Amino acid sequence: MNQLNMSYFKVGIFVLASFFALIGFVITFTAGALFQRSIKLETYFDESVQGLDIGSPVKHRGVKVGSVESISFVQNEYPDKLDEEMSYRYGRYVIIKMSVPDFVQGVGGNELKKTVERMIHNGLRVRLASQGLTGTAYLELDYLNPEKNPPLDIKWEPKTNYIPSAPSTISRFTASVDKFFDSLDKADVNKILTSVNELVNNLNKTVTDAKLGDISKEAVGLLAELRKTNAEVKNLIAQPELQNTPKKIDQTITQLQTTIKRLDTLLASNQGDISVSIENLRIASEDLREVTANAKKYPSQFLFGEAPNKSKIWK
Repeated sequence: MNQLNMSYFKVGIFVLASFFALIGFVITFTAGALFQRSIKLETYFDESVQGLDIGSPVKHRGVKVGSVESISFVQNEYPDKLDEEMSYRYGRYVIIKMSVPDFVQGVGGNELKKTVERMIHNGLRVRLASQGLTGTAYLELDYLNPEKNPPLDIKWEPKTNYIPSAPSTISRFTASVDKFFDSLDKADVNKILTSVNELVNNLNKTVTDAKLGDISKEAVGLLAELRKTNAEVKNLIAQPELQNTPKKIDQTITQLQTTIKRLDTLLASNQGDISVSIENLRIASEDLREVTANAKKYPSQFLFGEAPNKSKIWK
């Protein structure tokens, strides 16, 4: 073998070694992805998916679980399933297909479909999220309130496992702002401003008619009188003559209670004599009543006594 052939041989050996090294490198770092089971999911959005690209991550509560495989429109993916009217209504939906390895571990086939349906019934939804201020977007899988986030209305059978979407935070905010401005456009702003102006004028007139300045002066005067009265009351209470008043009142009440007790004792000890005296007064009252009656009936007898006996001559 001459020198030229030997050089070609060495170059060939180097190329083959580099090729096999590259193959080994690819197998080493992609074997997991090649042999890992991947579940295909799809969802539909009736909004802009600006910032989302093929390869964007799919996360579940911040943890990456898959990636975006394709982004298209429903009218391109299901042209034979939509008629003209349906294509106009549903064709604008954005269809996003995702690859999520081991979405539900250890479950496959029909059992996987039933499991996904239960998860959807419990509120599993896909929504568009943004990564900070960079503008790039990703898909977030999370459980939301199913009543507030109903699935989009679809009229075809999805080819893969379907998970409904939920409006993103940005779209909700934009819809709220649009609704506010629509309400503002419908409102009669000039009429509202006129009513507010009338209200302010009426308020100013009411304040003027109320003469708040005079009321304020009277209130200040009343307050000064109250302060003066309060000072006088304090001075009166502070006088030495009134300091012992509560004590004197207490002594008077004590003496009154002592007197009442003595009176009770006196009445109890002379109750018999009092009863006799009352009975004598009653008898005297009856005698006096009888004398009075006779005086009314025989006044001359009351004045001159009884008539003398008649003389026997007149017999």
